Amino acid sequence: MPNKKVDRRVQRTRQLLSGALMGLIVEKGYDSVTVQDIIDRANLGRSTFYAHYQDKEDLLLSGIDDVVHSLIWGDEALSKGEPGKDTLPRILSTEPIFRHAQEEHQLHKAIFVGRGLDMMIKEIQQHLCSHIEEQINQYLPDEKSPPVELSVISNYLAGALLTLLVWWLDNNMPYPPERMDALYQELSMPGVWAVLEINPYSVN
Repeated sequence: MPNKKVDRRVQRTRQLLSGALMGLIVEKGYDSVTVQDIIDRANLGRSTFYAHYQDKEDLLLSGIDDVVHSLIWGDEALSKGEPGKDTLPRILSTEPIFRHAQEEHQLHKAIFVGRGLDMMIKEIQQHLCSHIEEQINQYLPDEKSPPVELSVISNYLAGALLTLLVWWLDNNMPYPPERMDALYQELSMPGVWAVLEINPYSVN
């Protein structure tokens, strides 16, 4: 029981610090934010900050693994698509990502439209690439090497998604998440299936 209370306090402290950082990034840009700004906004002490994080970069990157993992690995059914002869399988289902961006607009605006956040965008892209390559491998015939290196395809798909996400946020999310997912699939996937020499309608 005592451990659970400590865990809740730790979680609340980290949420306060993270929320303070993201709000400040939106207001003044990442480069201009200091640790003092963060603790002032969160109304916490400096020693509390350093008990949890080494610096503001550590705070920024903390928790990104869990967030990205839950968005791109959280629902395997979405990646496979719904059964039906006219439904294409999906290497990357982006609707959860667009939906999360809609629900956490400030957070995503801070990450993708803010300044000085190349390190976080690179981290997110690496997660996306890893997931994409894992999914592609499931569709490749056994013992057959892909015609193009998987890293080329995964970086193309991840880069296209992040570029589209930035446009969507910059333009005040003019389409709902499901429409953005459909657009992403329509724009990016036909060429990928062709390069892989796979008929998407023939895979399970």
